[in-house]
Amino acid sequence: MNVPAGELLARYGPPHRGREPRVIATGRPGFRLRFYPGVRDDARALLKRFARWIRDQVPFRHPVRVTVVPHATVMGHEEPPGWAVFVIPPPEYSPGDVVRIYLGAGKVDVLERDFGISSPDSILRLMHDLAHEIVHYEQWRDGREVTERGVNSRAAAWVNRFCREVLRYDGPALEWPP
Repeated sequence: MNVPAGELLARYGPPHRGREPRVIATGRPGFRLRFYPGVRDDARALLKRFARWIRDQVPFRHPVRVTVVPHATVMGHEEPPGWAVFVIPPPEYSPGDVVRIYLGAGKVDVLERDFGISSPDSILRLMHDLAHEIVHYEQWRDGREVTERGVNSRAAAWVNRFCREVLRYDGPALEWPP
């Protein structure tokens, strides 16, 4: 059965809609996480550790805000639902405007409950989703077309390096895409 991805993901509840029509000027570049109530503590803690690490790997030349929600799926302005989304800034973007990424932390519960994936592995898969969206930010930041080409492999390399360097994982490289 070939079910479109958006229809499949809709089975896990209504997506969080990434609509924040106002432009919020922060004044300084950087990478920040914002968690909605209801995001699991273990996912929150590991995402914060990853954020601290990724700040040293990627030059964030814009204010980038990641909104982590307890929903399993998220949506941008026009796109179908997904586990995460990078909202491509509009052409009238000006320095200081917030660049947005939305991440559905409820994916962890879906992977554990419906797919039998362990808690640590499901959180690493969520982390891979965040890394994937950061690669899209890099594409946009560098003036390249925002495409899927090479995105999963770069995101996987970051997650594997994080696992080795921060979590001291000494096993074989994790398989990606998950």
